[in-house]
Amino acid sequence: MERFYLEKEEELFSIIDKIKLGRDVNVALVVPLGMLALKSIINLRILKEECVFLGKNIYIATSDALIKKLSQQAGIEILESQTETPRIGKSAKMGRIVDLRQKAITDTADTAEELNFPRKYDEGPVFSEPLPEQPEKIKKVRRFKFPKFKIFAWLFIILCVVGLLTYVILVVMPRTQITIYPKKESIKFDAEIIVDKNTDTVNSNSGTIPGQLFNVEEIQTKEFPATGEKEVEEKATGKIMVYNQYSSSSQTLVKTTRFRSLDGKIFRLVNTTTIPGASIEEGKIIASSKEVDVVADEAGEAYNIGPGDFTIPGFEGTPKYTAFYGKSTEAMAGGAKGKMKVATADDISGATNIVTLELKDKVSKEFEAKIPKDLKLLKDSQTLEVVESKSSLKANQPGQKFTISVKIKASGIAFKEQDALYCIEKNVSDKISGNKTILLSTIKIDYNISKLDLNQGKAIYTCNVEAEAALNIDEQKIKSDLAGKSETEVRKYLSSLPEIESAKVVFWPFWVKKVPENKNKIKVLTKIN
Repeated sequence: MERFYLEKEEELFSIIDKIKLGRDVNVALVVPLGMLALKSIINLRILKEECVFLGKNIYIATSDALIKKLSQQAGIEILESQTETPRIGKSAKMGRIVDLRQKAITDTADTAEELNFPRKYDEGPVFSEPLPEQPEKIKKVRRFKFPKFKIFAWLFIILCVVGLLTYVILVVMPRTQITIYPKKESIKFDAEIIVDKNTDTVNSNSGTIPGQLFNVEEIQTKEFPATGEKEVEEKATGKIMVYNQYSSSSQTLVKTTRFRSLDGKIFRLVNTTTIPGASIEEGKIIASSKEVDVVADEAGEAYNIGPGDFTIPGFEGTPKYTAFYGKSTEAMAGGAKGKMKVATADDISGATNIVTLELKDKVSKEFEAKIPKDLKLLKDSQTLEVVESKSSLKANQPGQKFTISVKIKASGIAFKEQDALYCIEKNVSDKISGNKTILLSTIKIDYNISKLDLNQGKAIYTCNVEAEAALNIDEQKIKSDLAGKSETEVRKYLSSLPEIESAKVVFWPFWVKKVPENKNKIKVLTKIN
């Protein structure tokens, strides 16, 4: 183990250089009492790290209590006496310990004998083991001194860092946000809006906005039982299509003209009618036709026959018999005789109401589902009407059952409410003073229909408008006026502006107490409660 006896004023880099020049992996430093260089935990850690880097084990022998304590904190083992030899691994080498407490070796030292100076202190033997034979040449040992230019370089770097941090803290970081809540006033006025499906642009001058017309039509048929009873004697009725394939001349058939079915049932013409003449194309007669109402010759259910062919007995024995004929496409109905079930007026009325209510509910839901979510459809601008209602039986007409058929149509015109808001905003300038702005989010409109024409796809509304208007805030002027002002000055300035209801000022970071001079670092927000 090599031992180095240090001087009280010796510097850290001088100690490191001695250790680098040492030949043993185990190094013991003999430190005098009060040595300043090793009274720093940072210097001791640097010394420890340098030894680790050089692959050497370092030990300290000293009577200075502070240096002992700091050395232990830095991970350096303490020798209780200068002659103590620590335990070392098998790979450790026992080398010669040179007494460096004497004056430095000069550049002219050539032999080992020139190093054999007397010891300065009587602290025991200088060497831990006998010296081996001295080498012919001993390398000179020079004390290292920290170059002064490095100190200036470090000072310059520190000053630059401090300056940069100061600039960031005082110039870059400071920001101010001013949130302003302007004063408001309530306004009320009337406006006219015209919704027209025939226009696709908003005309704020006339107050006309585009509209969309929607229609839904549904038919529902439902069967009901007849609840009435009565003695009846009813003749079946129906319709027959009469054909003229005889000539181009028309043929008049008088009331009660007979028509005979294939099974011999006689039906009579209800009203006198004229069958038009046939047409002739390329020498061929093309039959003409006309539908007529007929009634059974006798009462009873036997005449409720199905669709079929008919002849006219009055033409029998003449050429017209085969050229004039009839056909029915629907069954004859209503023939009855005796006590039978009949559909009363209440049956028909009640059944009609049931079907109508059910269908109205269905059509209303379908109609609402058809309107896009971005459109507004007012109740006053839509209709729900019964287009057709019929029963298969008339009141007191016999029959076990009857059917009710109802047709309902829903119509309405819808519009985009933002179009209406746009027109109102454009025409509100004469309702408020020039230094105020209407707040669109506060507009409430009560629409009253004054005219509705769904056939033309047009609706006219008189609108009662309620809204709030805010005093205008000149944000750029506020920025310019407040740049560089203190917190007290800012609050005094804001409280003096008549257009401000209240304001909130936030300085950032927390230590900032004035508004930055740079207007880009001032943010002014206008908010409405």
